[in-house]
Amino acid sequence: MEGEPGSSSFALGYKWAFKCGRIGAEYYIFKENETMKIAFGTVIYKQAKSYFNDLMNSVSKQTAGDFDVIIVNDNYSKDELSDLTIKADLFLDLEPKHCTVAQTRIEMIRAAKEAGYELLVVSDADDTFADTRLEEYKKAYELDKSYAFYYNELVTDDGRTVLEDMPEEVTSVRAISQSNFIGMGTTAINLTMISENFLESLSEGDCPVFDWYFFSRVLMDVGPGKLVRNAATIYRIHDNNVVGTSHNVDQEYQVKLTHYQNLAKRYPYFKHLYDDLKALDISKIDASQSHKGYWWSNIIMEDSYEI
Repeated sequence: MEGEPGSSSFALGYKWAFKCGRIGAEYYIFKENETMKIAFGTVIYKQAKSYFNDLMNSVSKQTAGDFDVIIVNDNYSKDELSDLTIKADLFLDLEPKHCTVAQTRIEMIRAAKEAGYELLVVSDADDTFADTRLEEYKKAYELDKSYAFYYNELVTDDGRTVLEDMPEEVTSVRAISQSNFIGMGTTAINLTMISENFLESLSEGDCPVFDWYFFSRVLMDVGPGKLVRNAATIYRIHDNNVVGTSHNVDQEYQVKLTHYQNLAKRYPYFKHLYDDLKALDISKIDASQSHKGYWWSNIIMEDSYEI
């Protein structure tokens, strides 16, 4: 970067900068040519620095050649960024804003939409994925653009399926209301169906399980999701990446109360779930049961509520 984004750790010098979205962060576009329709996006943070090279190597191996790369900086200082080899078409620096996890994701989506992309394929900073991931998402999107999002399988390094028996499509929020198999790291978002008003409203769900909140909102207000094969995300097993998959019932109870309370501001269905959960005696929960590897799946209540 020669002082700013665009110095030696960046592959290309920036062409122009302008203000982005509600929080006024600067982002930098590195391309002279017309914006591609499809972008890969990720939020980087220094706690995942050891995974950064693997992530970018996975991006470079993608068989789909016609996509752009969006990188959002959460908390690297300018000096710390100089240690990374960043190859991006759009770089959004949020470090000076001290954003929450939810805000970084919201601003990534907003920046991609404002830059003219139609499909945003998302990854977590500690992920790698199948070489065909973006190619398969492109095919799925071009085949049917009526889906609000697309999602892929999650596997371990040795190919073991983490999330079992995922449905071919998701049309109702009930599919993820009491457990979840959809996260930012396993999805692509159809930006043409996401409005600015919708983005503005997402700050209501600023909580540790923002991914779950986001896709619950999408299913309630925007549209359905579609499973995409041969696009697997490779799951990293480490201490910060097993939240929601353990058998900690007390933790799950508190997370779900917050999650349902956030969604209950808009939807009676989630007020119903919140009230039922509050009345539940969790000491009787059998946490040894397997629920297909889905996140937050120890506490499953009866649910006949008509959405």
